[in-house]
Amino acid sequence: MLSACGVDAQITPCTLGGAPFLCFEADPLTPAQAAFVHGHSALYMTAALEGDLLRPLDPPAIPCLPGDMPDILKYKGKTNAAFTHLLINLALSAGGVWQQPHPRVLDPICGRGTTLYCALTRGMHAVGVEESRRELSEGIAFTQKWLQYHRVKHSMTRAGMTLPGGKNAPGTQFTVQTDTGALTMTMIQADTSQCGQLLRKQRVHALAADLPYGVQHAPTEGRRISSLEQLLERALPAWYQALLPGCAAAVAFNTYTLRRDRFADIAQKASFEIAGAPLYDNFEHWVEQAVNRDVLVLLRPAKDA
Repeated sequence: MLSACGVDAQITPCTLGGAPFLCFEADPLTPAQAAFVHGHSALYMTAALEGDLLRPLDPPAIPCLPGDMPDILKYKGKTNAAFTHLLINLALSAGGVWQQPHPRVLDPICGRGTTLYCALTRGMHAVGVEESRRELSEGIAFTQKWLQYHRVKHSMTRAGMTLPGGKNAPGTQFTVQTDTGALTMTMIQADTSQCGQLLRKQRVHALAADLPYGVQHAPTEGRRISSLEQLLERALPAWYQALLPGCAAAVAFNTYTLRRDRFADIAQKASFEIAGAPLYDNFEHWVEQAVNRDVLVLLRPAKDA
């Protein structure tokens, strides 16, 4: 994140007063830099170290929405909200759009909407595409209840989007009023391979997605289980088209069911470039017995070949 916003600093893990910190030395951050760094996925506080004392730094003003939205709704297969924030940060950093005041973020396999809630509470416009009507219905119902409970001024509209061949993709859009203006969150029922067509007039600044980890969450083709490789071969060209030129996608996957090199090969065949060392090639970590998670960061070139 520091590298993305032009800060050349060495990061050092340290313990201060018994609490873990990430420490770096740099010139004072600009308001824009501070705002971006404050979106760190594991952040509890920021402070300036002055001698032996910490001086807390006030967080930048963000749209006035309670931050609990991504954590409340529980369901099988849900991605951890902190990890989802990491994916968003990676995509914004790699795509060079960290200064965009209200970027549009897409989750092309959004489930019930955790990525959308993370983006919305950070002042971003959010778009989610999900094939399952049940998943979307539960996400929409939760969003309505959450906004009403917190007394957030909003409106909800439903509209279908016409796809080639006359097919209809039902969509629900929430327009939320915040202290800094209106934000939108859109949930569309469609196959992920249709993202490019759905967003051809309003492409996104960042894409964040967490691929299914195993057979129990695997995509289907009719009644047949589709492999992750088959899913990616269909989906990645559409994700490429949904992104603005020069922008990036951060995609998490289980290395036990999909090898990193195979994923990278499919992405490159879809015209993506792979963001690598030293910043984007070392996110592999063990989650549980059946899941070893990694992240591939994909770039849509500023100019297509």
